[in-house]
Amino acid sequence: MKKTFFPGIAICFLWPLSGFAQTLPESPGQVIISTIAFTGTAGIEKSEFERILPVKNGDLYKPELADVCLDIIISYYHSRGYMNAQGRVETTVSGSSAAINVAMEEGERFRFGSTEFAGLEKLRSKIVSRELDYAKDEPYNYSKIMSSLSRLHSLGWFEELSVKTSTTPLRQVDVLLVAKEKTLKWVKGGVGYGSEEQERLSMVLTHNNFFSRGYKMETTGLWSRIWLEYKAEFLNRHFWATKTEFSNSGSWRREFREGYEMEAVKGALGLGRKLTSEIQGNLKYRLQRNLIYNVSPEISKETPGRSRTRAVSMVLNMDTTDHPFYPAKGQRLEFLIERSGGLWGGDINFYKTHLSLTAYFRIFSWLSMAGAAKGGFVRETAPSRDVPIFEKFFAGGANSIRGYAERSVGPADSKGSPMGGKVISVSNTELRYPIYKKLRGAVFADGGQTAERTSGISLSKWKYGGGIGLRYATPVGPLRVDLGWKLNPDEQEEADPWRLHITLGEIF
Repeated sequence: MKKTFFPGIAICFLWPLSGFAQTLPESPGQVIISTIAFTGTAGIEKSEFERILPVKNGDLYKPELADVCLDIIISYYHSRGYMNAQGRVETTVSGSSAAINVAMEEGERFRFGSTEFAGLEKLRSKIVSRELDYAKDEPYNYSKIMSSLSRLHSLGWFEELSVKTSTTPLRQVDVLLVAKEKTLKWVKGGVGYGSEEQERLSMVLTHNNFFSRGYKMETTGLWSRIWLEYKAEFLNRHFWATKTEFSNSGSWRREFREGYEMEAVKGALGLGRKLTSEIQGNLKYRLQRNLIYNVSPEISKETPGRSRTRAVSMVLNMDTTDHPFYPAKGQRLEFLIERSGGLWGGDINFYKTHLSLTAYFRIFSWLSMAGAAKGGFVRETAPSRDVPIFEKFFAGGANSIRGYAERSVGPADSKGSPMGGKVISVSNTELRYPIYKKLRGAVFADGGQTAERTSGISLSKWKYGGGIGLRYATPVGPLRVDLGWKLNPDEQEEADPWRLHITLGEIF
């Protein structure tokens, strides 16, 4: 049985059909696929076909498989630039087994030609072209167009974005990107309430095409009961015409905490780069002047009234999730290592590292599970005698262990003011499900501890919380309300067994 297919020029891609074939035990009258072979496929590895085809050795053979497999393979060749590829599928049935052979004539591979833009107003085509994942005369690959569209969408420049392709007699694929720009300058303000910071107000001024070069400039003002902050940030996405990002920020912040108050003036320089499609690396240098006042005696022993922090940090981020705000599958990982003092100068000397891992699973179409684990440690180095309180770890609260007040889990002074710890370990689990339209529900369990030494964060010393919550979807993330109960309170905590947390954004 032979099937010959001569494709046209249209570009399409068919994903594998899950459940099309199934592996069954052999029985009278059934034909099982014994081998799937490929010839004439020098341009594409056999393993790639095995990944995209809906059948494998041992599956039940059906006659219509020939057409399905060939359509998928031809579409895949088109997506990789082999526009004139043609092929046939030969099937040999012998008794209860079938051998499938796919014979291809690939033809010459097309390359990227010109890329034009339609609909640009404020943005220049040269600026947008820098964000593309391909260049002229590279071998054509449709996935590079899709990744370019994804990156352009993420920059916040466009309200609408589509692509059209056409081929030329020179075996090139020309690309036309049709865009509708968003407003590139805006002012955004917000008024809200959180269970920890209570009333809060924010004002943000953003220019997403600063100097008409695609730079991003943002100034922010944040006010609440426990902090005030003014901040300016600058981002150049192509430092020295490379794929490396350069960031520069400056801020002034005042905090009102139990046991102390603090003012900090900070400047930071950073370089960042995509290492793979899913991993981002960042290197940052920060300079910070710290002023501590209204300090409890026990906190003042470890934290100087005035100090300067000079630190270099490296951060690796991985993100494979399917949505920035409401993920249902994938993973997120962040690893940080930081060195303050020493070669970099300043008054504060320490090493710090922190690791967090979050995973999302879809259990049913309507139910997903999310789990997170976080850990870290910080250690002072000479000549510093201790780690200042503003560089320590804290646990408890809406984004840590629910059911407990902010920063309330871990060491405290004689008046009950949190002192933070040098090591931390926290774990969170949630089941998330829809209720009605934009309203979703959650059932959660949290646990963790922070302490001066690793022996203080053993599981036997963890504090646990559990409860239920509601989330309402908004354009900037979910509005979250969680009711948490202390599952193993001590005698002092039994008088306050539960806590209501109201905040914006998921816990992880």
